[in-house]
Amino acid sequence: MWGISFRIKSTFGHFRNPYTTTLKQTYPFPPKPTIIGMIGTMMGWNEDIVINETKDFKVAIPLWENKGKINEFTFVFSAGKLRGKSRSQEEFRPERFELLLYPEFELIILNDFKDLIKEIELRIKEKRFEFPLYMGKNEFIISQIEITKEFFETEICEVTIPSGIVFDERNKIPEFFSLSDKPKPVQVFIGVPKSLKLIGKKREQKEVCVALATKEPIKLKEPLYGVKFNGVEYTII
Repeated sequence: MWGISFRIKSTFGHFRNPYTTTLKQTYPFPPKPTIIGMIGTMMGWNEDIVINETKDFKVAIPLWENKGKINEFTFVFSAGKLRGKSRSQEEFRPERFELLLYPEFELIILNDFKDLIKEIELRIKEKRFEFPLYMGKNEFIISQIEITKEFFETEICEVTIPSGIVFDERNKIPEFFSLSDKPKPVQVFIGVPKSLKLIGKKREQKEVCVALATKEPIKLKEPLYGVKFNGVEYTII
């Protein structure tokens, strides 16, 4: 497959965990549909193309950083029920969003179509995008984006000591053990969106996966598919 890696930064970010309600929690990383959505924004793809292209890409997240989280309160209202020229107060309801502070990610994207990867690389280098890039929500524009590894060819292989976000497309928590002298808890996310489908104009989950988020070195009891760069292993989804 052909690929590039690039780094993105912003002041805030939000990648909603769909299984949370009262507090709309965020994943500490962008799920695959969000990453392919960024590519679609660069290329000017419509929603149908983005959803169809998702299956042809593989992604990895070698680096994920932030400076903590805060809660944002917003008010939303439903359409209709107007009283004169204004909305009644009871139609507005508060919602809480969990936001990442100063999120930063390194992303690897892979595809069998060489010319497509080259075009994406060129657009990132030239900062030539069809629409603004967002860190999950359209209020949070990506402030910095740069190529970290230029166009390359690689092969998918089995990995057992992965770095970065660890993905298992079986939606099953992989067995692993820590390689650290002082192991810390691993964040486990079940049912992370892997691909979407359109039902009318509404996006719904089609496939899901499991993701492990940890900065500690771990070793998998059974290998997962991924890629290797300079001796470092990353899982792909």
